[in-house]
Parts: sequence; C-alpha cells; structure tokens
Amino acid sequence: MVPRDEPAIPEAIPHDVGDGALRCLQDLENRVRWLSSWTIHHANHIREHVDGLKVGGHQASCASAVTLMTALYFHTLRPQDRVAVKPHASPVFHAIQYLMGHQSRENLENFRAKGGAQSYPSRTKDADDVDFSTGSVGLGPAMTAFSSIVQDYLRRHHDDLRREEPRRMIAVVGDAEMDEGNMYEALWEGWKHDLRNCWWIIDYNRQSLDGVVTDHLFRLIDRLFRTTGWRVLNLKYGKRMMAAFKRPGGKALKKWINDCPNDLYSALTFQGGAAWREHLMGDLADDSAAAALIGECTDDDLQALMTNLGGHCLETVLDAFATAAKDDRPTCFIAYTVKGWGLPLQGHKDNHAGIMTPDQMAGYQAGLGIADGDEWEPFAGMKERAEALRAFVDAVPFNRPPESRQMSAAHIDIPDTLPVPDQDTLSTQEAFGRIMYDLAGSRTDLADRIVTT
Repeated sequence: MVPRDEPAIPEAIPHDVGDGALRCLQDLENRVRWLSSWTIHHANHIREHVDGLKVGGHQASCASAVTLMTALYFHTLRPQDRVAVKPHASPVFHAIQYLMGHQSRENLENFRAKGGAQSYPSRTKDADDVDFSTGSVGLGPAMTAFSSIVQDYLRRHHDDLRREEPRRMIAVVGDAEMDEGNMYEALWEGWKHDLRNCWWIIDYNRQSLDGVVTDHLFRLIDRLFRTTGWRVLNLKYGKRMMAAFKRPGGKALKKWINDCPNDLYSALTFQGGAAWREHLMGDLADDSAAAALIGECTDDDLQALMTNLGGHCLETVLDAFATAAKDDRPTCFIAYTVKGWGLPLQGHKDNHAGIMTPDQMAGYQAGLGIADGDEWEPFAGMKERAEALRAFVDAVPFNRPPESRQMSAAHIDIPDTLPVPDQDTLSTQEAFGRIMYDLAGSRTDLADRIVTT
C-alpha cells in the first residue's frame, strides 16, 4: 500500500500547535465531517422532493479530505492565501465556511438546489468565499499554478505588490484528478517559469469512480513532481502507526502494510477490526512479537490503528505544512487517506457516489451525541467545548470577513477607437503588432495592464 523505500518527511519541522489548540482542531475536524455528511444527507433524505430522485453528493470523498482541510483552514492558511478545493469536497468547504460564519444554514439546507450551496465550489454561484471555481476536475490545480506565475509577473512590475508577502496558491487535489492531461501541462509550464509559492495537496485515498487505483501510482506521481522541480512530502503514517512501528513486532507490521494491495486494504477498512485481526494474525503468525502487538488491541483499537494514515493525523499534516512553509518552493503532498474515513461506508468499493442510509446516519448522529433538532448547530454534541471552539475559530488567521480578502481594481479608461495602421496592404499579424506597439507607446494606465501571451 505504501512504499518501503521512501524516507520520512525530509527536514521535518515540528508543528507549533499546543495541546489545547490541537484538541480544538480535532473537535473541529469532527464537526466538519459531521456537517458535510449531514448536508448531503439532508438534501437526499429530508428535504422535500418533487420527483423523488436522488440528489447526490460525495460523502466518502468529503470524509477523506476532512483532516487536510481542517488543518489548512483552521491553522495554516494566511489571509492572503488562495485555495482551489477538489470538486467533490465542496460540502467540506461549505461546512468550514459555516463554522466561520461566512455560510448560511439556509444555503446548506438547499445544497445542490437552485440558489443553495453549490455541488462544486463556484465563485459566481456560491455565497461563501470561494477562491477558484473547480467544477471540472483537474482545472483547480492548474489554476493555482498559473495564478502563482501571474503573481510573480505582477510583483516584478509593481513595487507595491513586491513589498507585500506573496500569496500561497494551494490546491486540494483528488488523486483521480491526476488522470487529467492539463495537470501535466501545468507542471511543465511551471518548471519552465520557475514556479514558486504553490502547493498541491493530493488526497491519496486510492479509490475513484472507476475503482481502486493501481498499487504503485504514488511512485509515478512522486517522480513526476520531482522531475519538474517540486518538493514531494509523503504523508504515509500517522503518529499512532509510527509509535506502533517502534514497538517489538512493529517492523513486521509496517512491512505488511507496505506490501498490502490497495484493494485489500480498502476492503479490510470497510470490514473492520475483526477482519484486520484475521488477516494480520494469519499472515504474521510466525512472528510472535507482531502477534503480541496485534493481540493487545481490541477490534476498535485495531481499526483505529490501521486507518491512522498520514492524511488523517492532524499532527503529521501540520508537521508537513510547517516544513513546506519554510520557503517558497512548490510542494506536492501525497497524503494517504481512507475514502469515507470515519463513516460506515469507509473503504467500500462502491462508496464514490454512495451515501449513508437513514439508519446509518441515525447511528452516526447518536454516536456523536447530537440531539434530534440540533443537527445544524455548529457545536452540537460538544456544548461544554462550544465557548472554547468559538473563540478558537474567531482567532483563526484565515477567518476574516470575505470582503477583507477581496481585491478591487481601479477603473481604467479605454479609448472608443484604436489607431488604424497607415498602410494600404499588410497582414493581420502585422496590423495587430502595430496597434499593440502604438498602445505600448501611449504610456497610459491601459498600456500598463496589457500582457500579450
């Protein structure tokens, strides 16, 4: 499932989050997962339907990205940074904005309905603070790369921008988006123009609409990014896993995880702790230390251990973000995750468009201690923590009113007509060149803002 020959995060920088803040982030992670799941459930099972058709949504795709986006929005992002959210994680984005006070309950209740929160993040149709419209998979990451290149151009041409700290352009990327050809065009273009200040965070859950991905796809992704000048950080194991690896029998457990095919790992994740135990004890029966390590775990503990991948460990994610933030080098994070993490459908082979049944949702809700009628309350089920969580969210650097993050452009006068080249016969290319030449010599605000490509 994961490489045996990959190093840990190179030059890892420990995160700067204290125990109190880490607990707040963990609570917010749970809230975001609940709200994103409930938003989709409400649209399909509670909201009135004229035709009775399934509204849809991607609960599993949301759940795999929850940790990554919680760490980003509630800790790492600065006010000037911009993010392209993978299309299928739109409900996660809306849930985060809702907790920050920039999204309304009414819009969430109308998810995927006219005027409500959009199925994919949209700058023109969503009411919350969307940075990049990402309805077509693969376009969001490319937009962040080209936005960073444009930022560099503007900073070279305008002193006031050069004095400001540059924005970091970030994409949360579904691993299946790596099938899109424009992703690779963008990588090569970035290499040619010395791309800076760009992160692509790959939600590597190894499942897509088409099935479980090839076992060693990560190797090709890793090599491609390194070839085009990117730093690659592999977030393979969470802190719980890494602690287990240091114990007697841990080396054998790690090797088993590394060798396990993606489809089997997903299936065991869905089946749970008893299934993990049966396979592990069968395969590691000759290693008494490994058998003892596994035997110490209850079924629930074993399930928690085996799904503690790097992309679901806040501390591992925060360490990686802190490492990348030390400079402006473009960085790819390959974050191992579980599709549907924490939900009844986690790891199921058909969970891409699957949604929880009412009974499953009721069980999930009861487990969180959320009373009927409180489903939309920001901190339902954790009332004793509500005050601390609200204060934490209010202090988040990225949590600024949307209008404070928007840039306004000055009005530029545009002439009614353009000069016509004075020549009887000439090609359209030459005519265009002369018009642009005359404009460039006009020393107007318009001339300063024209870039030919």
